[in-house]
Amino acid sequence: MGVFVMKYTLKEKLRFVKLHIEENVPIYEIERKYGFRADALKYFCRLYKVHGEKAFQKEEGTRQEYSREMKLKAIKEHFEKGRSQRDVAIELMLSDPKIVGDWITKYKQEGEEGIKDTHSREAYKLHDDKLLEKEYKKLLEDLERTKAENEYLKKSFPQVLERSKQTKKKQK
Repeated sequence: MGVFVMKYTLKEKLRFVKLHIEENVPIYEIERKYGFRADALKYFCRLYKVHGEKAFQKEEGTRQEYSREMKLKAIKEHFEKGRSQRDVAIELMLSDPKIVGDWITKYKQEGEEGIKDTHSREAYKLHDDKLLEKEYKKLLEDLERTKAENEYLKKSFPQVLERSKQTKKKQK
């Protein structure tokens, strides 16, 4: 599994950006104090400089929709114009440059046919959360079974040891 990364709200991300841009707090100090990754903060600072606060505002209960055309345009920008995934993501006001990377990977694997209209990653989180919950339950069950086996072995060890001694005595 990967490294645990704390999830921050858009409001918190904006606060970190303003700490750096408006109050001149060094990026690495924000990273150390709040645990917000420096590379992510650099990305959000660029996003803020290009789009302002609107990049950090989202209506409650809404999901971002990514059209096939938008994705293909982003992929074209990357391949044909040599723009980085981060630059394309900034232009599209995406909350994570990895989104463009996902589109590019899908394009490389399946071609244009693999690129379809989708919703933001938040639509898939519920599914991911269910998978994590299932894995967590399985791990807990495994742990309980292992504990029970361990207790059984602890209790049965003296008896096994006694039988072993008796067998050795009979062999002599």
